[in-house]
Amino acid sequence: MHVPPFLAFESEMGELMRRHDWSGSALGLPVTWPRSLKSKLNTLMSSAFPMFLFWGEELTCFYNDAFRPSLGADGKHPALGKKGKDVWAEIWDFIGPLIDQVMTTGKPVWFENQLVPFYRNGKIEDIYWTFSYSAVANDQNETGGVLVICTETTEKVNLVKKLEESTRLYAFAIDASDLGTWDVDPATNRFIANDRLKEWFGLEAHEEISLPLAISAIAEKDRERVHVAIRRALEWSSGGNFDIEYTVINAKTGQERIVKAKGKAAFNEDRQAYRFNGTLQDITAEVMAREETQRLSVLVENSVDLMAILKMDGKNSYINEAGKRLLGIDGNADVTQIHISDFHTPEQFAFVSSEIIPAVMSKGKWSGEFAIRNAKTGEIIPLYNNCHRIDSERTGEPVGVGAVMRDIRSELNVRQMLEDEVRERTKELVRLNEQLEQKNKDLASFAFVSSHDLQEPLRKINTFISRIEEDDCHALSERGAGYFNKIKASVCRMQTLINDLLYFSKTTGTTDGQFTPVDLNDILTEVLTELRYKFEAAHATIGSEALPVLSVIPFQVRQLFINLIANSLKFARKDVPLRITVKSGLTNNVPQTTDNGGGYYHITFEDNGIGFEPLYCDRIFEVFQRLHGRDAYEGSGIGLSICKRIMENHGGLITADGVPDEGAIFHLYFPV
Repeated sequence: MHVPPFLAFESEMGELMRRHDWSGSALGLPVTWPRSLKSKLNTLMSSAFPMFLFWGEELTCFYNDAFRPSLGADGKHPALGKKGKDVWAEIWDFIGPLIDQVMTTGKPVWFENQLVPFYRNGKIEDIYWTFSYSAVANDQNETGGVLVICTETTEKVNLVKKLEESTRLYAFAIDASDLGTWDVDPATNRFIANDRLKEWFGLEAHEEISLPLAISAIAEKDRERVHVAIRRALEWSSGGNFDIEYTVINAKTGQERIVKAKGKAAFNEDRQAYRFNGTLQDITAEVMAREETQRLSVLVENSVDLMAILKMDGKNSYINEAGKRLLGIDGNADVTQIHISDFHTPEQFAFVSSEIIPAVMSKGKWSGEFAIRNAKTGEIIPLYNNCHRIDSERTGEPVGVGAVMRDIRSELNVRQMLEDEVRERTKELVRLNEQLEQKNKDLASFAFVSSHDLQEPLRKINTFISRIEEDDCHALSERGAGYFNKIKASVCRMQTLINDLLYFSKTTGTTDGQFTPVDLNDILTEVLTELRYKFEAAHATIGSEALPVLSVIPFQVRQLFINLIANSLKFARKDVPLRITVKSGLTNNVPQTTDNGGGYYHITFEDNGIGFEPLYCDRIFEVFQRLHGRDAYEGSGIGLSICKRIMENHGGLITADGVPDEGAIFHLYFPV
């Protein structure tokens, strides 16, 4: 297929533009698009910067590959060729006036880090953008559209917020690291402290503190322990050293701080403490971080996955216990002296060096399946590796790679077992299908032969009936004539049944090589010509819309139409002239699940006959199933079964709807 040069883009969006059905759009086919649109699309699709274009009165949407990731995995994509108002419905009250302003005035607008939430990834997300809206001229040098040049700054904005929060926490930590100072006179218990320490205790700067008051600021759980430590420090034998951690509580705010107290008592010649002073350091953040690190360490060390940190020189700085076992490293080995090449074959290490490490360094991460070699056993172990680049907080330069690796041997074994099971089941299904096809062929042959053999005695019976009618029918008594007519009617029904069985057997089996493109209007015309006298006798009329040209088995579709129309003629109401309507259209809404991805031609035959109860909508397609007595309506009970078989031969479907005393509709679904 010839592709216009302006659509020949080697990209995801280029492929979508080529595949998109433009025939129903306001823009029409691409070959008719204005030169200005083609030029702007060339610029947009060739750019590595995210761009979005609204074009024309309907503000038809175009965008390039660089913009595509901003639409997420489950949201608006693909929005190509859709109306702007439909695509951006949830934010149209914001961007709609901007577009109108640009279209009207021609003046661009620009926003930086603007919050524009919309639906993507299965939910409404808060998304920040830096973008400009610019007018784009059409071939008449008038404003024909609006070009959006944009970049998503959500990550940047969120990062700035996190950085601001981190900065505030860091500033607090710096401020909290300043020391509170204290000085106690053991003889009077007079307590002197600086303003910072008073603030921690919830006291005003001018307030004086006694030692009991200072101790009362200590959390009750720590108070006795601190009191013992103070008494011990004031004993000459202790050397006067005071070093303890505890919690203090602000008397006004209730704020708790974990502090580290370090002090020294001074003694006189009588070994009596005459001065006791020191510092108080807020170590709340440090203790909490220490506890968090301890919890994380417990988690990492008890993980069943390999967790490691690789230095830039290719040697490990850390490997957890599970990793050591997997790699065959002794528990007391110095992992910092082991190079990662020791855990790979030359081919595997070449893959790590050429693929994984460059991807991590350039993109910040890599994940996928690879393998390691156990240093002790030599076993090659498949793993799923998820690794990330570690950058220096000081310089921003890479300082290592963190990796979490999962042993997938069990997964691969299960996967292989499932694949083997699927292959075996597939073979079994193929075998059963071949048996079924052979049985169908045998059944069809049996039905054909049986029906054919039944024709011979029927022909003889018909011959004798004809002779009786010609020669001796007038000699029969009234009772005998009645029996004779019943014999004649039974033979007629038997003839109809055999003919239907013969045709039913013809529709069974393969249909390879029999499909031919046919105009269904021609087939319908032939059928109506054949049934003309029945139509006239029933005072029936038929109306038909244009039917499609389909690749079908012509004689089977002809029989399909005959059976459906004959069914309507058979079940016409006595008091209402029969009216049959034939309609056609395309649909993707099919009553049963199918594998067809291209849609269906939906053809309906609707009549105003006697109809049927909805509960019989499936039963009427079964062989020899009748909803009425044989005496009420003629027929073999095979006609609609033949219709069902014909539709199955075409990979399609037939269904029916009925309303008693109002009519019936038969739905035919031919795959496109």
